[in-house]
Parts: sequence; C-alpha cells; structure tokens
Amino acid sequence: MFDLSAYLARIGLDGPVLPDLAGLHAIHTGHTANIPFENLDIQMGLPIRLEPDAICAKLVGQRRGGYCFEQNSLLALALAAIGFAPRRRLARVRMGGEPGGRSHLLLLVAVEGQDYITDVGFGGSCLAEPLPLRVGEYDSGGERWRLRQSDWSPGWELELRRDGEWSGLYWFGDEAVVDADLAFGNHFTATHPSSRFVQNRVASRTTLRERHTLLNGQYRRRLDGLLVEERQISDEREFRALLAERFFIELPDGALLRPVEGIGA
Repeated sequence: MFDLSAYLARIGLDGPVLPDLAGLHAIHTGHTANIPFENLDIQMGLPIRLEPDAICAKLVGQRRGGYCFEQNSLLALALAAIGFAPRRRLARVRMGGEPGGRSHLLLLVAVEGQDYITDVGFGGSCLAEPLPLRVGEYDSGGERWRLRQSDWSPGWELELRRDGEWSGLYWFGDEAVVDADLAFGNHFTATHPSSRFVQNRVASRTTLRERHTLLNGQYRRRLDGLLVEERQISDEREFRALLAERFFIELPDGALLRPVEGIGA
C-alpha cells in the first residue's frame, strides 16, 4: 500500500492535501524542489525498476532521485492516493529536433473541468508547476512556455523559449498508456547505447525560482530564468560534493560511476 504520509514528508508537506488545484500545485512544486531528476543508477550499472514498491523505496525511502518513468510513476501513485485521477501519456522527445521514440512519461490531471500537464520528470527543462492543457503562452519558474496544437501529428507540442527562440521539448497525443509501454520505453532509455542516459551523467532540480542542472561535469544554475552560475567539475570528489549540496543526492558508500570525459579520479 502506498505510504502517502512518507511521500508528503519527502516533498516537504505536512498535509493534508486536497484533490483541488491548490493541492495539485503544492504536490508538483514540492516534488520538483525536493526529489531530483537523476540517472546515476544507470551510471553505476544498476537496473531501473518500475515496480511501485521499488520506486517508493528508492525515491522516498533512500531519498534518491530518478528519471521520468520513476518520477511520474511515483507522482501518479501520490495523486491517486489524494483523490486525483491522473492519466499517463507517453511523449516523443524533440529537444529542438524531430520527434523521437515514445521515451518520456507525463501525466494529465483534470481539476475543475480543466486538464493540466503534470510532469516532474523532464530533466533540465522540467516544469516547475502544472500547466493548463490549452493553447497559449505561460510564465512559470521565470521562463516562458508555450502549448500549441501539433502540425506534425494530432496532439500537443510543449515548447520553451530561451535565448529569444522557441524550442520544442516534446510531442504527445491522447493515446492511453499501459504498463508494457513503460517497460519498453524504460528498457531503451536505461540500456540502449544511443540513449543519452547511458552516455551521460545527468542531474537536475527545479523550484519556482531556481533551476540546477548537471551534465557530466558541467554545472549550471538559473535564477528566474537567467544563467547566474556555471562551472566545470574537475574530479569525483567535487562531483559528489555538488550532488549533495545542490541536488540532495547522497550516493551509497562504495558506489562507482562510469568514468566520463573531463572528470578525473
């Protein structure tokens, strides 16, 4: 059985949380601020398990983070326990290019007759709060977002404006998702040699004002959408100190990560 109290404590909420828009907002913002996005189990040669007990044990009990299949699966469990009815959707990641495979999990949640994109697992471009699923532009977390109907295939495009230009993040439609879909997507992202999560160490953490990102040894911090800090991590000791300080990630004793260019022993 899902331990809602433990989850709420993990994201900094005392509860109770009601199944209304204020509750959805509190859950989303608390989750992204306290549970980091990270793929470090892959970099330690460990499998990514999607059973509810395994996700809860890792992200709540062990106070680790995870990537979209873990993050939004955990969020769906919490939302359902509160009284929401989250619907899973799989997105095709674009990141400014052509749509790829269905490798990203997000949620749709209906509140007071309006659907909201509820997504705590999109790494360095993660939403800080839910966005209404309707055509328009939105300010959130110091950044400008846009939702539009896709001209590629029936569905939606989520875009982010940076450096004066719109960049497509992902496309998604309205097709229902089953557990087998997640198993297929998770297998590719966690094991395929071309997956960015196999090739790189990735971590991020997002609040309503700050965005922390780490790609291998490159750390960046944005405040209200503006880049205010950037540095290169030079060795493993500094890397793990930064993980703890900025991303709240404490790796297990003796954990060995795959070596990456630019980070010495």
